[in-house]
Amino acid sequence: MKKFLSLVLALALCLSLVACGSSGSNDTAETPDGSAEGATETSVTLPKSIEVQVPASAGGGTDVVARALTTYISSNSDSNMTVMNNTDGNGVVAFETVRTGASDGSDIMFFHTTMCIKTASGMYDYSAAEDFKVVGAALPTNPGGYVLVVPGDSGIEDLDGFIEAAKAGGMNIGVETNGSSHIMAGILAKALGVDLEYVEAGSDTDKLTNLVGGSIDCALVNANQAKQYVEAGKVNALACFSATDEGGRNTILPDVPSLPELGYTDCVFGTYMFVLANKDMDDATAQALNDLFTAAALDPDTAEILENSGMGMEFVPYEEAQGVVAEQQETLNTVCADLGISVA
Repeated sequence: MKKFLSLVLALALCLSLVACGSSGSNDTAETPDGSAEGATETSVTLPKSIEVQVPASAGGGTDVVARALTTYISSNSDSNMTVMNNTDGNGVVAFETVRTGASDGSDIMFFHTTMCIKTASGMYDYSAAEDFKVVGAALPTNPGGYVLVVPGDSGIEDLDGFIEAAKAGGMNIGVETNGSSHIMAGILAKALGVDLEYVEAGSDTDKLTNLVGGSIDCALVNANQAKQYVEAGKVNALACFSATDEGGRNTILPDVPSLPELGYTDCVFGTYMFVLANKDMDDATAQALNDLFTAAALDPDTAEILENSGMGMEFVPYEEAQGVVAEQQETLNTVCADLGISVA
């Protein structure tokens, strides 16, 4: 009789677990071919409505990627994700909305390396790695990074011509102050042995507009946004950063040489994408959200949007995410100190 009761209780427990799993917002994560292999089951029920803070303007690269991922998730789970473009306070308002927000998954943020730069430069008092729950971290799949561009009528056709012009003096470079482009501009100037004047020029779209309008002399911009200007002859693309230490060209502008292949091996900079939440979020909830974003990035249609935006990505396993962000923060702390980029 005891054995029989034990079997009944065990069966009831199994059925209960199955029922709980089926009520969650992320029961399975199918492989790109639609098979069930590698499916992820969870008993966590995520909020029906999730606000995703995106500290970037609508229509830009970060916004396009965030909307592609969240659209997939909203269509393939029980949770509806709404992108909230929030650039107030240079993104700090969005950061604080999530840091002090709900820990149940209803308040999360999608952003990137720029947040680590704001911490390293003293612009933001908190750290993504230490003061948030890192739900997910995605590494770039495109081997090439941002491209160095000059006006099409500048007479500068290659990197040697750029170095010659910069050494002649008086050249400025458009940046987003204390953003990724500012860091890369500092790395570039140091590697090339030239002095550049840093000029606030806003987003990549603004940089290109200012470049064509003659307000700035050069800029580092996302290859996807530069492409139409290059093809129209409005700007000349001279070289690109590589996204990883392995080097490589940007697949959006494959004819543009990378700085490492031209001998400037220090010109490496990859933009990592982060999904962050309140630090008190439990691991089960964070894992469930990670599963959703991972599945979204693996979806063929979504992946095509990311690649076409020059922002293809691959999420690392959840247990590695916090360490990835911490490592990048440490690296950028050193880079900002070396370059003297600080608001202090």
